[in-house]
Amino acid sequence: MPAIQRANLQALNTTGEPGHLSHAPASVSLLLGTGGDRRIWPDAITRRNRYGTLAMPADDEISFSSTTASNVSAEGFLAAGVALRRLIDLESPSPVAYDQWFADIREGILRNLGCVGAEVALAASGTDAELIALCLFAGLSKRPLTNVLVAPDETGNGVPRAAAGCHYSDLTALGSVVEAGAPLEGLPPGRIEVRTIAIRNETGEPRHQHEIDADVIAAVELELRRDRDVLVHVLDTSKTGLPAVTRQAARHVAALAPGRVHIIVDACQFRGSISSLRQDLADGFVVALTGSKFIAGPPFSGALLIPSSLAEAFATRARIPAGLAEYTAAQDWPAALRERTAFAFKSELNLGLGLRWVAALANLERYAQIAEARQSLIKEQFVCLVRSRIDGMKGVSLHPHDEGDHLGSRAIVPLTITKASGSFASFEDSQTLQLLMRTLAERPVCHIGQPVRLGSRAVLRVAGSATDVAAVSAGMAEGQSLHQAMAPIEARLDVFFDGLSAVVQHLRGA
Repeated sequence: MPAIQRANLQALNTTGEPGHLSHAPASVSLLLGTGGDRRIWPDAITRRNRYGTLAMPADDEISFSSTTASNVSAEGFLAAGVALRRLIDLESPSPVAYDQWFADIREGILRNLGCVGAEVALAASGTDAELIALCLFAGLSKRPLTNVLVAPDETGNGVPRAAAGCHYSDLTALGSVVEAGAPLEGLPPGRIEVRTIAIRNETGEPRHQHEIDADVIAAVELELRRDRDVLVHVLDTSKTGLPAVTRQAARHVAALAPGRVHIIVDACQFRGSISSLRQDLADGFVVALTGSKFIAGPPFSGALLIPSSLAEAFATRARIPAGLAEYTAAQDWPAALRERTAFAFKSELNLGLGLRWVAALANLERYAQIAEARQSLIKEQFVCLVRSRIDGMKGVSLHPHDEGDHLGSRAIVPLTITKASGSFASFEDSQTLQLLMRTLAERPVCHIGQPVRLGSRAVLRVAGSATDVAAVSAGMAEGQSLHQAMAPIEARLDVFFDGLSAVVQHLRGA
């Protein structure tokens, strides 16, 4: 266990009334911010992390920021508190051993996704999941490995370094100080090469799907001729809602050289259908996801879903690079892998990661019970409501070329801000706008997705989440029409866009 978490647990055991840890919300909030890097450390004054979100429920705040991070929900926070009590309170009526506790978390992920039979390795973030996947495949491969990375500018900022087998920051989620950009121990320079495939052109316009597929196929064929094994990324949803690389193309390249070409589906935004993820596992693909984007759990909760056939190979044949021990703890792994691999873990568990997944599962469980047709209907209606409020709004427009059907199925709406001069808002302008949305006096705190650079533009993102879909579905189950059930979201959108208009005009007048 990382030292900071050990100290926090000692504090929990010496403060408050014994046997009533679920009554210590500050302790739960504190632990939700551990087991991750600096991005989720709370500011001493505001208690907000670098994403601007809280590890405490804040029902009075308006959040359409699930492309980046969300405040923890009240249901998730309560679930984390109950889980913590069961784990460390010896006087609890139903205490649980920590290995069973983590096994229950992994089982909860698989059960809600209907993926029983696969294995789950927990990861502190989507970027950590990328690093774990790369190390597993590198440990399985006897050849040099090429990692074909799609849309590196629309995935996590640290993903390109992680895809190359390098430390993506100078501090890991487990508290290890490392050299950013240096290869992990056990992955010598030159062992891993990265080839990138763009999904947009220089002006930010999406490329045609068949062009992306053709580039991926050509890249795989070239690397096989070079006698290298290949790991190919299928980007289920980019930061701005675009899909990249079709499943048909993925199956095609995997069949070119079975056992030498592997597929990882980047579903970290978790905006595709659950049934498609089940099919990905059935096709032998590894799937990376997070509980902290669309699912709207606390930031820094990732997971790698592994088909059973690959899990067996990883457990018995993979020589996992030693440097991965700086990122992953023993209890992140299922017993089927952990107990059979020769890999030497340095940490036993990441308590903060487990608690964040417990909170995320409280949201996922409600969402997963909704029929996919209804999920899609609600997401499409959300996008329609957002677009109707953008129409005619001065200085704000839909990002050009991003008006396809994928918006509705992904519930992401990218916005372009134009200044009074006619120029596009810069990345720095967009960061300022984002801060103003959180601090404007006499208005509710509003959260939106972090800006994304697309050519000369900086794009902001308004997005729905699993909690939004679940709330609307619950209203419909009680007999409300779709319009009636969407009314609370409409009211929040009205407040949000009123605030957005005010800060955009401030920006345009600056």
